[in-house]
Amino acid sequence: MRLQGQRALVTGGARGIGKGIVERYLAEGAKVIVMDRSEADLKETQAELAEAGYGDSVRFLVCDISDPELLERQAAEAISYWQGLDILVNNAGIAFREPFMDITPDHWNKVMNINLNAVFQLSQIAARQMIQQGTGGSIVNMSSKNGLGGSPMLAHYNASKAGIILMTQSIAVELAPHAIRVNAVAPGFIDTPLDRALREKEGLPPYSERTPMKRLGTIEEVANVFLFLASKESSYVTGATITVDGGHMANASEV
Repeated sequence: MRLQGQRALVTGGARGIGKGIVERYLAEGAKVIVMDRSEADLKETQAELAEAGYGDSVRFLVCDISDPELLERQAAEAISYWQGLDILVNNAGIAFREPFMDITPDHWNKVMNINLNAVFQLSQIAARQMIQQGTGGSIVNMSSKNGLGGSPMLAHYNASKAGIILMTQSIAVELAPHAIRVNAVAPGFIDTPLDRALREKEGLPPYSERTPMKRLGTIEEVANVFLFLASKESSYVTGATITVDGGHMANASEV
């Protein structure tokens, strides 16, 4: 098992890709704290994981990570439960599809508070703990192909995900002397219930014709990259952003 005995915290871990990461980590022997703002989703996931036999290896915390004071308290509780932290996954995020001229300060701030500010705060908290432990660690941040190139209707989301990539690189440089690796994952079109519902509602195709592999990615395919970056198999990888997009960004010149 690649994560045997490792202690992980995953935000936004009650559904979608976050849930897939939690399941993958548990299957590889990790102890996981799942943090999510939806109590209902957490309870549903808790029941599923208990039925799968992971009840003793996973705990759940309700937390709106856009609230800095609440995040500070809940992060401290998460760290104290397993008496330390080895892996942090900053997965939680939100998006609003709307024209640039219609973006309100409220929507801009909501996206930045969850997608960028909370990642900064939680990474600081995790790094302090990992430095204190003296055994290194891994921080893996959720970016997006939208952080690597512009697109309409998502100016705030795109800006937040681009910020994740540069913050990841900068933090990686500073934390490398402490054996703490910091990396990011940039998914493309992934088959999640939320993405599927959004595309059906707006009448959008399931994936872009610019995607060479001509299909959606799966939650499992993204979770596998999060596993690699958390494990010792990526021991010389830091400051990297790995795209999981079926070649979409590689096809950027295609009209």
